[in-house]
Amino acid sequence: MEEPYHWWYAYGHFDAGEHNGPRLGQVVRHYRKMSGMSKADLAAALQCTLRYVEMTESDKNISMPELISRRKLLSQLLQIPPVLLGLSPLVTTDEEKIDPSLYPLFSHDLLDVRRVAFYEGILTLSWEAYYTSSIERAAKNISFCLELLDDEVKSVTGIQRDQLDALRSKFYRLSALVSRECSHIDTASHQINTAVNLAYRLRNSELIAASLIGRIRIRYHKSEYQEALEDAEKACVYADAGLLRDPLKGKCYQMAGEAQAYLAEDDRFLQDKSLNYFDKAGRVARKGNLEPDGTFVKTDLTSIYIERAKALRIFRRYDEAHNALAIARKRLSPELTRWQINLLVEEAKTYCAEHDVTGCCSSLIDAVPLISAIHLQNRDRPIRSLLAQCKAWEPNNRSVLQLEKLLQQPATASV
Repeated sequence: MEEPYHWWYAYGHFDAGEHNGPRLGQVVRHYRKMSGMSKADLAAALQCTLRYVEMTESDKNISMPELISRRKLLSQLLQIPPVLLGLSPLVTTDEEKIDPSLYPLFSHDLLDVRRVAFYEGILTLSWEAYYTSSIERAAKNISFCLELLDDEVKSVTGIQRDQLDALRSKFYRLSALVSRECSHIDTASHQINTAVNLAYRLRNSELIAASLIGRIRIRYHKSEYQEALEDAEKACVYADAGLLRDPLKGKCYQMAGEAQAYLAEDDRFLQDKSLNYFDKAGRVARKGNLEPDGTFVKTDLTSIYIERAKALRIFRRYDEAHNALAIARKRLSPELTRWQINLLVEEAKTYCAEHDVTGCCSSLIDAVPLISAIHLQNRDRPIRSLLAQCKAWEPNNRSVLQLEKLLQQPATASV
């Protein structure tokens, strides 16, 4: 059964509490962790006992404190959006107490649920296309929705503005992916930076981490490896603090492992640090709750081991890289066409690094029909580069000639 959408998801994923608001305990705990405060720090700032803070943060605590002054102080100390504490836009009194009946938000202060469902549906279909076929097919719908959202946001304020900005952050991340796939890297950089900035404005930890992950991939294209690692480490702070659900948490560790690999060189300590990130991602994939979390990232052992193999290839630890690819292949889901391509291309790169021409070209021969079927234009250049290297070594190798002939054929019809 599909999870219901709540208006406060613009700020974070919290369970429902009382009076059409989020569960207070989860809100306070979440923002305390985001602020880097301990429970003892918060107790001292509130001039209350540690026991009071623990009771306030309990999952069982669903109601707001009656005292407005206490809610205002929590909002200021932890930078909690006031609306999550029932302080805006309805509270206009300075009295110490307020009737709980004033907590519910009037319908005109929120986006229509059907409009949100429409946009979320486009996001879901587009991301499914990315993983299983071609994101370019959804490009027009993505662009159309983004134009609508950018236009709508000009005429609203308050909660509606925040709800639209949360959607805009998701669509800009998706639009950046389309641009990246089409090798429009400067456009992709602008779009993903917009997604990151919107997420930070909302202080939504999951939006921030997901947007940073999107930016890391684009930084790789620009050879900005140090900046990619910095983004990965920022995302991992949220993962370590328990502010992310498992799919996104695992992906943060996976991306950190990959980013660290690019900078490790021959430093065994940094190599091990990279592999430790992959180990953490693997533990999440094996033991975590990997139900979709609305961030549209996939944490699975196949992708983790493909990226681990890439790291091991960079470290010139080729036998270990092949072992990682063998594990990835065992875990591979047949509907994830992109994962199949990633595995075969990484396998080819590993063989090439070992000067195994036949192995390299054989893997690419298996990959080319899949790439042609879903029109992955950005994969053509690395495949031709690998072919050129293999041809330089063994121009008359049967697999080289077969791959060369295959690449000269017209692209197959899309599936």
